Amino acid sequence: MLGAIWSLFLLASCLNLRFLLGRFPTPPKYAWLWITLIALFARLIPNVILPMGAEYDIESFRIAGRLILQRADVYASPLAIGRHPYLPLQLYWMAAAVWIAESFNLSYVAVFRLLPIFADLGVALLLFQILRVKDQPAAFHGALWYALSPIPVFISAYHGQFDALPIFLIILALYNLGRSSWLSGTWIGFAILAKSWPVLALPSLIQGVRKLREKGYFILLTCLIPLAGVTAYAILFQADIWNVFTKALSYNRGVGVYGYTYFFRLLWALDLVNIGVFEFIINFGRFITLALLGLVWIVRARKEAPAAGILTVLLTFFTVTHAFAIQYLGWLIPFGILNSEYRWLKWYSLAAFGYMALVYFTLILDNSITRLLPWPEADLFIIIPASIPVWLLSLAWMFTRLRGSHSRTAEVVPG
Repeated sequence: MLGAIWSLFLLASCLNLRFLLGRFPTPPKYAWLWITLIALFARLIPNVILPMGAEYDIESFRIAGRLILQRADVYASPLAIGRHPYLPLQLYWMAAAVWIAESFNLSYVAVFRLLPIFADLGVALLLFQILRVKDQPAAFHGALWYALSPIPVFISAYHGQFDALPIFLIILALYNLGRSSWLSGTWIGFAILAKSWPVLALPSLIQGVRKLREKGYFILLTCLIPLAGVTAYAILFQADIWNVFTKALSYNRGVGVYGYTYFFRLLWALDLVNIGVFEFIINFGRFITLALLGLVWIVRARKEAPAAGILTVLLTFFTVTHAFAIQYLGWLIPFGILNSEYRWLKWYSLAAFGYMALVYFTLILDNSITRLLPWPEADLFIIIPASIPVWLLSLAWMFTRLRGSHSRTAEVVPG
């Protein structure tokens, strides 16, 4: 109950931020300190009052962390089958969190969530640093919007997922794009080493590098960092390099729980279409997603500034993806802020909040939804339909960007 009240407070604060800041036409002297305190306060409160995160995910992180402490290969262990479909960067924090929690008799979930919480803080401060180049009040507003938005708070401080880290690294790559292609390529390489979805930002980042030689440096570092990270892991834990990459690249969970694939799953569940139709989506949906992403890149995103192109690609992914997980909903918030898309962000936040609140407070954090309907009926007729407004809003938002009728894009590449 306290978690739900806190999330509602954050939503109200975020949506009324312009009114709340009305008394401060210029940011306070130590704006970065205010951003830090507000972002941490918004996240540390639920980290303290919520003893459990997402049970399956947190247990997966704990299992992986203990295997690392035992110097065992997570990707080959029968204890971790299907539990770590990512490259190995996060494994070291999972292990460190296990050691800290057990050494000091602390809650593992509370310790583990500290990394995504501080990565979220880093995102807020980076947004302020990037946007202040052109407009100090807008920069303060944007950073506080992210600091108070319940969407990233749900993911880092309630759920315990670590998508804030790759988001932070992508924005760090974006910030350094006009300064050093080496640094930019390094940061996006680390982002991919944490999770695979940052490859969606690659085309726009590469397009933003002006000189051919600099593009080469950028691409080299982007490829070298994940390869070096996986090689180091393989040496340390006697792992098969190909097996590590295969586990990450073959990830294909969450089909039929969001977007257009839900309707095919529903028709199959109601015996209105053959199972073969849904199996086709499971097996080939990723290729449909990639083809449509490529088309949007060619038609629109490659003509945009890097931050704008990334937002367009992410929105396209949200509308055409065959697979989905709830933590994906946090990806759009910082890039919407960088592009000053507050009109869409407000509607998107409302729709995403309604869906996430239902999922977190009746399923992930407290499995009470099955008191209304058994599983999987509760999923098919309550949980997934709640995501349809988010999907439709993402679809409408994407079309405005494809038509070029979106708001002014912020310039985020200094230098």
